[in-house]
Amino acid sequence: MQKTKSPKLPVYLDYAAATPLDPRVIAAMVGCLSLEGTFANPSSKDHVYGWQAAEAVEQARGEVADLVGASPLEIIFTSGATESNNLALLGLAAALRKQGDRRRSIVTSRIEHKAVLEACGLLQEQGYHVTYLNPRPDGTFDVDLLQPYLNDDVFVVSISQANSVTGAVSDMHALAALCRTYGIYYHSDCAQSIGYEKFDLSASDISLVSLTPEKICGPKGVGALFINRTQQVPLAPQIVGGGQERGLRGGTVATHQVVGMGAAFAIMAAEGAAQKVKLNALRTQLMTLLQQGTDCRINGSAHHHLPHILSVTFPGIDGAMLLPSLRDTACSSGSACSSAELKPSYVLTAMGLSDDDARASLRLSVGRFTTEDDIKRAAADIIATVNKLKR
Repeated sequence: MQKTKSPKLPVYLDYAAATPLDPRVIAAMVGCLSLEGTFANPSSKDHVYGWQAAEAVEQARGEVADLVGASPLEIIFTSGATESNNLALLGLAAALRKQGDRRRSIVTSRIEHKAVLEACGLLQEQGYHVTYLNPRPDGTFDVDLLQPYLNDDVFVVSISQANSVTGAVSDMHALAALCRTYGIYYHSDCAQSIGYEKFDLSASDISLVSLTPEKICGPKGVGALFINRTQQVPLAPQIVGGGQERGLRGGTVATHQVVGMGAAFAIMAAEGAAQKVKLNALRTQLMTLLQQGTDCRINGSAHHHLPHILSVTFPGIDGAMLLPSLRDTACSSGSACSSAELKPSYVLTAMGLSDDDARASLRLSVGRFTTEDDIKRAAADIIATVNKLKR
């Protein structure tokens, strides 16, 4: 019987949503699954299996800390950046309230990840006041934009280092330093920028940082929260039951997930600089081809952006038809957490784009396994599709 040939899959340009695991990460995780591996509960202190699992977890904690310039004592494992964001914001508010702190104001931005925006929304329901800042037209924030909104009632500012839709990068260290002069905690969701931007967290005024390996060819379902120990940031656990992770996150630590995160961070520590150069070259190649073949506009900062994310608007086309018409490219219109809503990207509209232009936009994100041939193939598909929709 003749074997049916599998159809050729489209080019994957949605690394900002999810990445395939690096084979080295897979190998590290598989080593934690069988009887011969470090499968045990790392909280089991009564036998060698538990000791080995605990040692593997602590090695991974050190690998995470090394990449971001922190102490392992400042890293708490969670189930992902979403939980880290919730622990940072809801946990900080609850702890301060318990201490008798009367501050009830938060400053964030309109272009944050939904995990930050919805956590702030929950605090609003509890009587807190939230200020939502609009970014600069290039999608960035700076101290001049933030300072007018800081006062004695603000206890935390949460602005990401890099936006997940446009890749625009803000100087979170400068923003944190400003907040520190007011006695305000600073939190940043750094899911997209890990390994590509300056961290050195122990030397920074940043209070809390949400981390995840899923954007750098590591596993989903695991993350971490950096907690600046010099600031003695108070946090109330949001998941209780067992006192794991220094009492801040109950539940059995998933050894294989944590080890996979550590491996992904160790790879970025060794290879991140070279990867940044490669990805930026692929991004530039894609941008050049699209600019040559279509009437398009690039969204975000032209000067300081992530190497792997390109946001492009194609004015004058029916945006509702853009993604469904692409035959050879797998990408998105914006954040994967919001794209199912069939609404224009709230990030792009906050930057000043019209609803029509925001709908007629693509987020194209390259990654570790993207090739130059992939770029040429995807560019040809997008150019042909856009020009057809124009006609």
